[in-house]
Amino acid sequence: MNKIGIIQGRLSPRPYPKLQAFPIESWQQEFKYAKELGYDFIEWIFEDNRYQENPIWTAQGREKIKQCIKETGVTVESVCADFFLENPFFRREKYSFKELLEKMKLLISYTSEIGASVILLPVLEKAEIRSKEDADILLEALEQLVTVLEKYNIRIGIEAELMAKQYFELVSHITSSHIGIYYDAGNCAFCGYDMRKDMEILLPKLIQVHVKDRLTGGESVFLGTGDTNFLEGIPYIQEHGYNGNYVLQTYFEDEYLETSLKNLNYMRRLL
Repeated sequence: MNKIGIIQGRLSPRPYPKLQAFPIESWQQEFKYAKELGYDFIEWIFEDNRYQENPIWTAQGREKIKQCIKETGVTVESVCADFFLENPFFRREKYSFKELLEKMKLLISYTSEIGASVILLPVLEKAEIRSKEDADILLEALEQLVTVLEKYNIRIGIEAELMAKQYFELVSHITSSHIGIYYDAGNCAFCGYDMRKDMEILLPKLIQVHVKDRLTGGESVFLGTGDTNFLEGIPYIQEHGYNGNYVLQTYFEDEYLETSLKNLNYMRRLL
């Protein structure tokens, strides 16, 4: 059965002008809101900004996370590793390749400790692949992580803004079932890609889906008002056996709870 979750920050006041940031002051309250609204789980954000203060990064913090899960029944199923958006394995600035590998290995173990099973690794924006060398370095890192992923039974989903054939080919270089695709429907719509057509190619490697609506070549918009082809894309993957999760990473403004409830109901209707 497909679960519907929501990424952190969508159940807290928006951090204008940004859409997304780890809600350091309200992350515990978000578990309660998620339960009240009817979400199955939360996707955790691990970002570069103040990462050492992120609860997932400390033993005491992980205990607090597990306590929130126990109290609400709302689990953490996945971790959005935005830390590696600012610090990709290639074009490195602050950290060496070895240091980044060690941070990811720690994050894999911490992800397992809080009961999650998927890590989103962003390969876009600052971390986009711009050369064959970039791709080779990324693949080398993933190859070195496979043993740790298998040990903790964690999967890494690569999020990219590539054409479907290129996307599939990139991920297929790693034969392990612990490496796959984390499809961001909104970002791909921004690039002019069609979710239904993409899924004809990407579905065999699909691990998880970010639900987001965007205009082609434009900004994020309220769910159901943009160019993302949900109406054909989601029924297609459902009919072809997708049993993974959906994570709402949707546009919002001030009415974050009302918007989150509307978005949840929109997804339920689609499913």
